[in-house]
Amino acid sequence: MSAFRNSIARNVLSAIPRRALARQYAPAIRSFSLLTRNINPSSSSSNNNNSKVFRQSFATSLPFADFSKPSESLEQAQQLMEEGISFQSNNMLPLAMSSFQKSINAHPTAAAYYNMGVCYFQLGDFQSSINSFQESLKLSPHHADVHTNIASAHIKLNGNMAEALSHLKAAANIAPQDAEIQFNLAVISEQNGDFDGAIEAYQAAVDNGLETAEMNLRNVKTKKFAKLAKEAEFRDTKSE
Repeated sequence: MSAFRNSIARNVLSAIPRRALARQYAPAIRSFSLLTRNINPSSSSSNNNNSKVFRQSFATSLPFADFSKPSESLEQAQQLMEEGISFQSNNMLPLAMSSFQKSINAHPTAAAYYNMGVCYFQLGDFQSSINSFQESLKLSPHHADVHTNIASAHIKLNGNMAEALSHLKAAANIAPQDAEIQFNLAVISEQNGDFDGAIEAYQAAVDNGLETAEMNLRNVKTKKFAKLAKEAEFRDTKSE
């Protein structure tokens, strides 16, 4: 996984979780992105040049889809989720997960499943994290950060690049102007030998303000040129 570069990790774990005014939930973690924050505040791995860093905030309100039929159970679910967020923001994960599960039992919501997935991820239970994020997607399918989180969990779990690539492509389709997603998509594409896909995604990252992706863009173009030159040489040798 050394292909992932660690840049400036901005720690926001002490910040108050963002509250989405439009009642859409905020991103919890980002997959292996060079510009995001370390998901584990107690870990020293963020100082490792090969470590992946994550962005963290919490789903502080329910998405529009969860308000289609207001009810007492939904209000209870919201209260329980906010209780869980308070525990989660203080790294009290067992208590947070208990509150999120009670929220889900009262009324399943995308946001509660989402935050549950973050807790599992922080605890290193990546399969359960994937399962929770997938449940969140069922209720709110057009959320790019859920896809990036699933991609990250697949890589952490078993290095499944095919699944990671699939979810990063889905995330990029939802949020094409998100430079971090484009960068991550480029990295996975490059690792899979898809230099054209990597070039396109790195260029998109650069176009959307991620200047540090310019070096990666140059490097993958060089790799593509070397590959084409080698293939041409092989064809010439074979034809002789």
